[in-house]
Amino acid sequence: MHSEIIDRLFSAVHNNDVQAYLTCFTEDAEYRAGNFPAVKGHQGIVEFAKPMLEMFSSVTHTVKNIWQSGDIVCCELDLTYVRRKDGKVVTVPCCDVIRLEGGKVKSLRAFLDPSPAFS
Repeated sequence: MHSEIIDRLFSAVHNNDVQAYLTCFTEDAEYRAGNFPAVKGHQGIVEFAKPMLEMFSSVTHTVKNIWQSGDIVCCELDLTYVRRKDGKVVTVPCCDVIRLEGGKVKSLRAFLDPSPAFS
């Protein structure tokens, strides 16, 4: 099972460590969360992360289930956001579909509605 890369990926988010997060991705990875436009590559991921780091003091993943078929990993989880401006805590359900290549994330698609965290 590809649990090591998934653990590193989510741990980097929990620690607000963008550089550690990037080491989990291929150079040309595609990343898409919710209804936000997809981004490509490390620079695209960094640009996506910047406003999130400013808005949220933490984002944590609580994995409920995980399935694997070859190099595809599907994670059912809850995402918990803690907003910087007012400390509001919001938890939303999510499903991440992660395609791996050479032990790194080639594609990550997070299916969620993050709007409660922004309102």
